[in-house]
Amino acid sequence: MMKKFLAVAFLLILCSSSYSAEKDVNIGFLGYLGTTEEAFQEDFDGFRNSISQEYAAKYSRIYPFAASLKEERRVVHFYNSLMTLLMGLRSGNVDEIILPEAVGRYVLNMNKTYEIKFTSSMLVSRLAFAFMNHNVELKKEFDEAVTAMREDGTLARLEEEYIIAVNEGKNVKSVTPETFEGAEVITAAVTGDIPPIDMFAGNGQPSGYSTAILAEIGKRLKKNIRFMNVNTGARSQALASERADVAFWYRTTESAVEDGKISESLEAVFRDKPDTIILSVPYYEWTTDYVIKAGSSKKFLGIF
Repeated sequence: MMKKFLAVAFLLILCSSSYSAEKDVNIGFLGYLGTTEEAFQEDFDGFRNSISQEYAAKYSRIYPFAASLKEERRVVHFYNSLMTLLMGLRSGNVDEIILPEAVGRYVLNMNKTYEIKFTSSMLVSRLAFAFMNHNVELKKEFDEAVTAMREDGTLARLEEEYIIAVNEGKNVKSVTPETFEGAEVITAAVTGDIPPIDMFAGNGQPSGYSTAILAEIGKRLKKNIRFMNVNTGARSQALASERADVAFWYRTTESAVEDGKISESLEAVFRDKPDTIILSVPYYEWTTDYVIKAGSSKKFLGIF
């Protein structure tokens, strides 16, 4: 009788665990500077709650990541650099990470043990240059230069050379800005954390799409560009302390989802602009992010 009782109890425990309402999944992000991890988690849960079961079922093909949130609650973890983010995935501290498509492709090319879990097209995300609030004149000069570069095809050419070509296996090129004797020096914060957009070449020199654009802006403005390496999480401090005049800012977003309630929740989550900074007109845009997981192989090569 006791054996029968224990067997029934075991089956009840097994069944109850098999049909749990939800599963927590740890997800890693490059840290958002316009919010805290706790506030981001609260907004992320709010976005999750705004998705109905009907919506998740209807749009599971278009927005598989959003649909998956009904089954798997994401527990958010911020990381200060791409290296530590990937190490978090490698070590199992997070189950998945989310990166812009161009960056995700670069990471997948460098390490074949990572896999795409989902693609997400819920947001329209943009790159811009960041300045302190008082630096209005420099922002205006950058706005005019970026607009002209878009109109004359320079942005498209540099994207081909520094993003598309690198992700197709071409060599990474260093960026060396022209110098102008006696001209103003603009110091730019480079993180290297979103390759091939913002990165360092094999010789340790700044490279990537953003640095190439900045070098072109310096040429057009007849100003000297000086690159300074900073941690992703230190961009705001670099600007506030005036160690840097400009930094790359890559999370100016809006929702690509038509549903008004969900769009509002999305934009509340993925806002990343401290009140102390102003942003230039955007110079790059993407509509797809990769949610990446570690593959089954335990042997990791290449980039962490």
